[in-house]
Amino acid sequence: MTALDLGTVLVLHKTSLLAGAGGLLLPWLGGGRPRGVGALAVGYLLLALGAFLAGLGEFGAISAETWRSSSLALGVFAYTLIYCGIRRLDRPAGRALWLLAASPVVLAVGLLTPVFDDNTLRASAFHAVAALAGLASALSLIRAGRRERLASRAPLAFALGACGLVYGVQFPLIALGFSSPGSIAIGFAVTMMLNFSIAALVVSFVRERGEETERRRSVTDALTGVLNRHGFRDAVPDFVPEGAAMLLLDLDHFKSINDRFGHAGGDAVLTRLSRLVESCLEPGEILARLGGEEFVVFLPHGGGRAADLAETARVRLAEAVIDWRGDRIAVSTSVGVALASPRRSEGREALLARADAALYRAKRLGRNRVEIDGAALSDGVDRPAGIRQGVRPHFAPG
Repeated sequence: MTALDLGTVLVLHKTSLLAGAGGLLLPWLGGGRPRGVGALAVGYLLLALGAFLAGLGEFGAISAETWRSSSLALGVFAYTLIYCGIRRLDRPAGRALWLLAASPVVLAVGLLTPVFDDNTLRASAFHAVAALAGLASALSLIRAGRRERLASRAPLAFALGACGLVYGVQFPLIALGFSSPGSIAIGFAVTMMLNFSIAALVVSFVRERGEETERRRSVTDALTGVLNRHGFRDAVPDFVPEGAAMLLLDLDHFKSINDRFGHAGGDAVLTRLSRLVESCLEPGEILARLGGEEFVVFLPHGGGRAADLAETARVRLAEAVIDWRGDRIAVSTSVGVALASPRRSEGREALLARADAALYRAKRLGRNRVEIDGAALSDGVDRPAGIRQGVRPHFAPG
């Protein structure tokens, strides 16, 4: 097999790597420091350095032993960094970092033994590592996509997988002696385009994730992690379907809790309430914090169980005792329930206003109770037998 004298291809390939590294460094240097991107940029730069050394070696500017071992070692280190960087986009690199130890081993073997004097062996090893890195990176992205769906994830996984496949197809051709300078040039030309694509898609991936994070932050209550008022209005349609229900919950005597246990104690109570109510909900049902100690639950198709759900949440919270710095905080909540008419759709704000009126009545009648909106009762909805008034103090001695 002839030596891989592909100077022009190596120059172009190196240019694509440098351009890709520059594109990756822009968001990283912009202040955001997105995880994984720095490792990817360094990986690109090291591949470019390896290509530069290979070019110098081809023209005799450095010794054969130096460029053969160092370029392969840099390739192994670079592709390991790229794989770790792709993993780091979604989760810690973990034990994959141990793969970086392979690079100094390759360098030592190349400097101390003549094993990499064989162009076929050296090129085969490079293509095998590149193929494994590309395919493993694509698989890592696909697996993480089950937890986080981003529009740029699939194209990025495709580009990485395609790059791995190109190197994977070249690997047996080189190892078995069937490759030619022309076929290798074609492979490098394809990977040049993929290098640009991967860098651009990583930048798009990071930008999309940042936008999604900001969107979630804008509609999520920072304390409890449930939707906030804006998120509630985004999630619930302007006109709710027939048979929907709205529950409005308000902690009783919450100001007294804050006065005695401090705002941190009050925050613990709010978090406990949100978790308790969440545990009662079924898929598709929505919990949001409207502000202060007021929460709302929307049941799009659960009007038939709305009153029972309200009573279950009230009883569970009344029976719960929250340990807080040696004290025990006992709390209760009042709940107003409003059910949309089974015969017509209704506006979201109108249903919320009816739930608020029922909540006000629960407060006026003594707190720690569930009240159903009168309009719902007039439509034939009976008060469940389990609903009862229960009064308990908001705290008990520790």
